[in-house]
This record gives sequence, structure tokens and C-alpha cells, in this order.
Amino acid sequence: MKVLPGRRGDSFEEATTLAFQEAGKGDLSPDTTSVFASAIDVEKIGAEAERTINTTVHGRYGRSARWHGRPWLIPLPQVRYDSQPIPRITFSVQGYLVAPITVRTTDDSYRVTVVGPASKPERLILPIPFLQAILDDELEQFEVVGRDGRYTNWNVPGLREALRLPNEFVTQLSAVLRLKSVASWLLDFGSEGEAVAPFVVGSLLGLQYHGLTRPLPVAEQSFQREVVIDTLTRMFGSARAAEMFEKSASYLKSSMSNEEAVSLIIKEAGRMY
Repeated sequence: MKVLPGRRGDSFEEATTLAFQEAGKGDLSPDTTSVFASAIDVEKIGAEAERTINTTVHGRYGRSARWHGRPWLIPLPQVRYDSQPIPRITFSVQGYLVAPITVRTTDDSYRVTVVGPASKPERLILPIPFLQAILDDELEQFEVVGRDGRYTNWNVPGLREALRLPNEFVTQLSAVLRLKSVASWLLDFGSEGEAVAPFVVGSLLGLQYHGLTRPLPVAEQSFQREVVIDTLTRMFGSARAAEMFEKSASYLKSSMSNEEAVSLIIKEAGRMY
């Protein structure tokens, strides 16, 4: 654990910003934490974190030192895209400790902040078909094969094992995606989100066009301006879609598919904003 001079992070928002900075994830948006709070076991990690603070304080200030303060556990998410066995987003969520405390010894007192990883990362898998079902509010299409007070297990075709997700994660993600597009949400993850957004959007596009009576699958359909702008409009609104298209128009080629064109435009927009 790292000990920083001075008390920092007296609020959750300040603690989140400090955690991201200390973990080298300063480009993450603090908004990302709300969805992943349920991915870490606060009760279990909290007890371990308190022992860690005790060890850190005693090692630095002596066995007689005492401390008081309010430790924070910040969910620190990382994101990547996987295509096998089915397209999916994989999140690695680590509980990160930020503890602004006052340490008292027999001779003096010190205001410091203890920071560092407090748990092993937890992995959450979000298959693209499951994400589409969240967007469409149609999760009933997947069979529930297990449930307890915290988790639900879903049978998702293509996965070798049941999909196990925290109930609160699904609820919070659904609420977030009512307010912003998938692409906008992924851009909250900084450079990692910018890297995966084109792949995720492309996979969602493939699902949206699945089953339509077209001579070719979406990945092979030739780029059509109207189709691309319509897709962007559904995700970002008409004004933003038009702006994104115009700024990326010079990079588009007639040999591209609709999917490739949308993915490129979103990637370019991520570099601009």
C-alpha cells in the first residue's frame, strides 16, 4: 500500500478520482463506477482493507499507532472485447482502497491517505446478444438457470457455461443505457473504451440487421450513406450523427461495408472528443 501525505478523498467523488490517478487510469470517467459497485464484495473486501490499513500504519508508525477515518472502496474497471466463443465485452473489476485517515502515535498525529489495490480483480462477461437484449428490454428471451439474492445465472447460446451476473449490475447498466448510447458509455472508459467501441458497435449492428431479407450479411453490404447516418442517428441523435459523418467523410471508401463505415466514424469521433 502507498501512503500519501495529507488527507485526500474525503468524498466518494474525490476518492474515485484519486484511485483512477494512482492506478494509472486517469482517463476513466468517474461515472463508470456506478455500474460496477455490485461487482465487488464490499463486506468481505472491507474487512480485508481494514487489516491492510492496520498493517500499513503499524509498519510505518509503530505498533502503538492508532488511526481513524473512513476508507473508500472504489470499483476500478478495465474493459476489453473478445470475439470467441461469441462476441462479448469482458470487464475486470478490482476493488481499490482509498483511505483518508488520521494516525495518532504517543508523540504526534499525522494526516495521510492510504491507497492501493484491495482485492483480486473480478471478471464480468457481457455477451453482445445479452447487451442487445438489455437495450431492447427483452431479457426474458434467455432462460434463467439459477438465482440468489445477489446473482442470476442465464443460459446464453454460444457460451459453454451459464452467464453469471450481479442483479444490480444488470439493473444499473440498463438504467445507464437509457440515458446514453453504448458507444458513449464505452468512451467513458478512456482509451480502452475507445479501442473496443468500434468492435462492439459492429457486433450490435450485425444483430440489428440479422434476419432482414437482404442478399448479403451486413458485414458484406456496400457502404450506403443513408444507412450509416440512420444508424448513427439512432445511437447519437441527428445533430451529432450529421457532425460525426461530415468530419469522417474523407476517410470513407466505397469499398467499405456499412458496419466498417460506422465503426470508423465512431473511432474517429473518439479521437476528437
